[in-house]
Amino acid sequence: MSGETLFHPHAGGPTFAVHAVDLEVQKGPDLGRRARVDRPTFIVGTGVSADLRLSDGTVSREHLRLFLDPLGLRIRDEGSKNGTWLSGLRLSDGLLTQGTTLELGNTTLKVHLESGPLDLPLSSEGHFGRALGVSASMRHLFAVLERAARSDVTVLLEGESGVGKEVLARSLHESSARAEGPFIAVDCGAIPANLMEAELFGHEKGAFTGADAPRLGLFEQAQGGTLFLDEVGELPLEMQPKLLRVLETKEVRPLGGTAVRKLDCRVVAATNRRLHESSQKGEFRQDLYYRLAVARVTVPPLRDRPDDVLPLATELLRVAQRDRSAVLPTDLAALLLGYRWPGNVRELRNVVERFALLGVRDAPALFDAQAQERGGAADLSTLPYHEARRVALERFERSYLPAVLTRAGGVVAKAAELAEVARPSFYRMLDRIRPPGEHRGEEEPPEGR
Repeated sequence: MSGETLFHPHAGGPTFAVHAVDLEVQKGPDLGRRARVDRPTFIVGTGVSADLRLSDGTVSREHLRLFLDPLGLRIRDEGSKNGTWLSGLRLSDGLLTQGTTLELGNTTLKVHLESGPLDLPLSSEGHFGRALGVSASMRHLFAVLERAARSDVTVLLEGESGVGKEVLARSLHESSARAEGPFIAVDCGAIPANLMEAELFGHEKGAFTGADAPRLGLFEQAQGGTLFLDEVGELPLEMQPKLLRVLETKEVRPLGGTAVRKLDCRVVAATNRRLHESSQKGEFRQDLYYRLAVARVTVPPLRDRPDDVLPLATELLRVAQRDRSAVLPTDLAALLLGYRWPGNVRELRNVVERFALLGVRDAPALFDAQAQERGGAADLSTLPYHEARRVALERFERSYLPAVLTRAGGVVAKAAELAEVARPSFYRMLDRIRPPGEHRGEEEPPEGR
C-alpha cells in the first residue's frame, strides 16, 4: 500500500475550517520525503513520536510542532538545540499565512499551504463517553471516534503517555454495540516476549513447561467485547505477523493446539509512537500498521489544548470532592493555566486530587515531585489496575534509568549492558522518560549555527 488508510467521518454537522499543508524535504538526508498535514497537530523530528520522522542527526526528537489554524499554519519550535530558521531568523512560535521554506539543522523543509479550505468535522459534544474536551482538536477527535463507534473497525490511538488513551478506548467500547461485552486491556510492553503468544492466544495443557491446564488467551476472553492492545508499538517484531494473521482471519489457534477457534471481538490499539513513521523505517510491520490504523486518531498533549485544562480540572475536582457544585478557586485556576503539563491529564489529576486532599494552592506543595512520591501508594490505589501499573513502572524507570546511565558514565551502550537489556530497548525506555525536545546526550550533534 502506498498511503495511509484513514477513516473519515461523513460530512455534515459542525466543522473547523483550516488550510491543509504539504511538506517536502528539499535538502538533507531525507531529500524527497513528503508529508501532508491534515490533522490539527503535527510533529516534525527524529523521535518515535514524530509524524514526519527525519534521520538528520542535527534535528531534535520533537523539533517542530505544527498546528492547523483558520488563519494559516502555526509553528512552534519545541526547544530544539539547532533551532528552526526562516530567512536567517530563528523562530520560536509564529503563524505562517503563505508557503515558505524552513531550515531545521541540516534539513531544508518546504511548506506549502493550500488555498482552499479543509473542513475538519467537529463533534457537537464536549465529551465522548468518559473523555472530556472542549478544544477544536479534541472535538475533531471525538467526531472520528463517534463514527468509528458505529462500526467494528480497528482503531489506533496515538499520543503521549498520560493523555487518556485508555479512557478513550473504554469510551469507544461503551459507545459501541459491544458495550455489554467485556473490555479487556493488555499492556504489550509489560509482557515478556516469550510469554506474549500464550497470553494473547491462550494455550493447551502441556504446551510448555508449567502449562498444567488449558487457558483462554486475551482474544478469547474479549469475545463479544473489545480487546485493548496498549503500547502496541512495543510488540516484538517476531510476534507481529501472528497478530496480523489473527486480525485478518478472525481465528486463533492456542499454543500447543491444533484446532482454530473463531473470534468475535473488536480491537483497539494505542501507542506513544507514530507507527506510520516506524513502519516506514522497518521498526514495525507496515501491513500490521495498516490493519490496525483503519481509524487512526492522534490525541494531542494537554499543553497543546489549554482550553481543556480548566474544564478537565473542574470535573476532576468534582469527582475528588464528590461534589457536583465544586468550582476551582481563581488563584488555583491561574496556576493550572500557567503550567506546561509534561505528564498530561494524568499529572493534572494528581495535582487536583492533591489540592482536594491538602487544600493548599501554592505551586511547591501541589507540584512537588517528592510529595507526589510520598503519596504514591495512595495515589495508585485510586487508579484502575492497568493505569496504576503503568504509573508505577514510569516512576521506577525515572529513578532506575538515570542511575544506571550515571554508573555507565553517560554511555548508553554501557548502561544497556549493565541493565542487561538490548541497546535499542534501553533507548526506547530513555525516550519515554525524557521531556519533549531533549536530545540523547551522547549522540548530540555539534551546534549547527
